Amino acid sequence: MPNDVCITGMGMVTSLGADLETSWERALAGESGVRPIASFETKTLPIAGAGEVPEEEMSALRERLPEEFAGEEERRILFALDAAQSALVDAGLTPGDAEPSRSGVVMGTGLSTYRLEDVAAWSGREEGFDAARFAREIDRVHPEGYFRNPPERATSLISKMSRFAGPMATLTSACAAAAQAIGTGMRMIRRGEADAVLCGGADSMIHPVGMAIFLLLGAATTADAPPETLCRPFDRRRSGLVVGEGAGVLLLESAEHAEKRGARIHARLCGYGTSMDAYQVTAPDPSGRGAVRSMREALRDAGLAPSEVAYVNAHGTGTKLNDTAETKAIKEVFGDSAEDLTVSSSKSLIGHLIGACGGPELIFTALSVSRDVVHPTRNLENPDPKCDLNYVPEGARKMAVPAAISNSFGFGGQNATLVVRKAA
Repeated sequence: MPNDVCITGMGMVTSLGADLETSWERALAGESGVRPIASFETKTLPIAGAGEVPEEEMSALRERLPEEFAGEEERRILFALDAAQSALVDAGLTPGDAEPSRSGVVMGTGLSTYRLEDVAAWSGREEGFDAARFAREIDRVHPEGYFRNPPERATSLISKMSRFAGPMATLTSACAAAAQAIGTGMRMIRRGEADAVLCGGADSMIHPVGMAIFLLLGAATTADAPPETLCRPFDRRRSGLVVGEGAGVLLLESAEHAEKRGARIHARLCGYGTSMDAYQVTAPDPSGRGAVRSMREALRDAGLAPSEVAYVNAHGTGTKLNDTAETKAIKEVFGDSAEDLTVSSSKSLIGHLIGACGGPELIFTALSVSRDVVHPTRNLENPDPKCDLNYVPEGARKMAVPAAISNSFGFGGQNATLVVRKAA
């Protein structure tokens, strides 16, 4: 179709691995990347595990791009740069191959963290926060805090690394951010603003403040159980999300640009829909009406009927509210076709990557379309009667996947859906 945009490169870093094929093979095997947190002391937090990228993978990232990573301590920046570089390598594109002014970068991420150390170090018991001294000593702030790492930094560094100097954007729309970044990149190409766009998401909230935020929201599971069993999407015993970290970046190209250079096409990105629940900041609309609008708009944009979609990579957080609302929404959108639909949740394997989740999840979706196999939903042992779709609990499923959708539904009621179809 003339509006389709080609996916020619994909790169990812997750708790399952720091490269595409390793993450995919482990996902198909139903392995869990959720493990006890190792990067900081967790004795005071009632959290048994997270989808944390292991230290050996962090060391590998620094070795692959030593110049870009020199002195870099912000985890999500490391993830972003590595995933972007991997996407370029996967696409067979080296910096300088694409016209800089016709090449863009769009990234989704979370808001940077105001580290508690950066408040305490310049605060006194009597005088409060010393703004003047803070300004003089700004170079002493924590390397992972907001003042050195504003949200747009990953976008800027990817642009510098890739020499992509065309349209740029950074989105911070919570859990919908990466999916909206990819949809924005697709629209840039469709409108003729760019020939190629690196887009996706990178995030990490696996630090004391980040984890405390999800506990205060009542969103994270506090179950005392083996880490690999914590994330239980659509299961009767699900008790909350499990935080993950990482990145997923795709290289999108116009069909003309991809064909001109003889690029391999993994799949075609053909639809994007987004909506707002307009309901409640910390909970989805229980009727799923925002999710319905997002999916319907994405299918309309793709020119596909619901019956033409074989697979849904669900938002599937493992929270009581999301999973039932998303199931309702899928059933409303797909109608009678919902009985034949295959659904699974990547978060059961890698945790919830917050602002980045739509990146790796769309990559998994594109691989399902390209290779005709779907990864399982882990830990679905006691199905919730209200979640009665086909969630693939038994293991990877080989099946024809001519088209699929990926859902990302964020805090604040922000929703995004992407549609991919086969390249041929």
